[in-house]
Amino acid sequence: MMPISRRAFLGGAAGAAAAGGSAWAALLRDSLEAAAPTVRPSPTTTRAPVTTTTTAVADAVASSSARLPVTERVLVVLEMDGGNDALNTLVPAVGRYHDARPKIGLSDGQLVTLTGVEYRLHPALASLTPFWEAGTMSAIAGVAMPQQSRSHFTAKDAWWSGVGGSPSQTGWLGRWLDLSLDAERNGVDDPLRAIALGGGSPALVGGQTTATAIRDPAAFTLATGPGVDEGGLVEAFLATASALNAEPTLAAAQQAIPGTLDAVALLAAAADSDNLSAYENPTPGAGRTAVDLLSTAANIIAMGIGTRVLTVGVRGFDTHADQVENHQALLQDLASGLASFFTALEASGDLDRVMVITTSEFGRQIAENGSAGTDHGEGGLQFIFGPTVAGGIVHGGYDLGAVDDGGVPPVVDTRSVYRSALEWLGGPGGADGVFESSPEDLPLVAI
Repeated sequence: MMPISRRAFLGGAAGAAAAGGSAWAALLRDSLEAAAPTVRPSPTTTRAPVTTTTTAVADAVASSSARLPVTERVLVVLEMDGGNDALNTLVPAVGRYHDARPKIGLSDGQLVTLTGVEYRLHPALASLTPFWEAGTMSAIAGVAMPQQSRSHFTAKDAWWSGVGGSPSQTGWLGRWLDLSLDAERNGVDDPLRAIALGGGSPALVGGQTTATAIRDPAAFTLATGPGVDEGGLVEAFLATASALNAEPTLAAAQQAIPGTLDAVALLAAAADSDNLSAYENPTPGAGRTAVDLLSTAANIIAMGIGTRVLTVGVRGFDTHADQVENHQALLQDLASGLASFFTALEASGDLDRVMVITTSEFGRQIAENGSAGTDHGEGGLQFIFGPTVAGGIVHGGYDLGAVDDGGVPPVVDTRSVYRSALEWLGGPGGADGVFESSPEDLPLVAI
């Protein structure tokens, strides 16, 4: 990737922004203007081909050493906003699935077989099966927070905070960033250490640390008024940096300017807005696709700028109506994004230092509704990918005979998944102090 100069950025060649918690961050705006229209392919229910490239990348993940210093590892949390339908994503091969879903249920002939388990994958996820076969992908079924809510707002608050029962001012990742700041950065905060793509993730909110939030990597701009010259404004701020103001807040802003502009330029280069996908999210206003956001994530990781945590937010999974086509398109985008992401990491030599976990605030009800969709439920689904994952396993499961008010009964606390991810990210004991009580230790990864 060609480096981008500060001068080129000031001339308008880049469109991205970093918010670092300083006064200067107030001049940065996340533009919500839609990008140029894209063409949505007609969704199908045919099985996507498993390419040689994807298989080779999966094998590369499996063969990587994964013994880099923990401070070089990167955790990517892929948030499927809206409440993903677990049962149509990882489908039980036995039980009352087909009886409960006569219209939206997937037929046996459509589903993708997974070796060693009595579950099948949605056909749109076929390109991920090489990771399963290589032992670098696992699933956690029937997963939820304690006292799982069916309200989007309440459920997301709990999933983001990792705190059950009462509101929290910090997120589970933010608390880890706080607790590890002294050991990793000598107590000096760095807003590029944690980056949220596709919108700000409350999971990254800390008490001592700040994160960079980017809703649309291709549409960031400086927040200037009508007729204001952006380049001139920035140059004026830069000119003041050598003569600090006596007022502490302004002095802090002046000191932060050069570093902020460098961060802006780096993230502008990572956004690569000239290479957007041809897929359009079927949910109006849903924002960037998984393909686009994960491409930016791969570029950020390849830059080696010290990022330790990335969240990627993909919206549209609240499938109350017309689920078959919409869910197909969403999962196809997800699978394509992940496959391309891992391919890019292999090319940059970063494959062995990245782990990915998926989240979604709840699952859906077992039975379909009258609108060819599904309503809010409880137990959901998470996937985990990485070089040290105990792969090819479904942890937990769906007990469709013990229905919890129409939903899948929760059998796994998602904080156990979080704990495994943090202990991989920060080494043994990496999750200490993050949760109010110690979650169950699941054998998800080898630390």
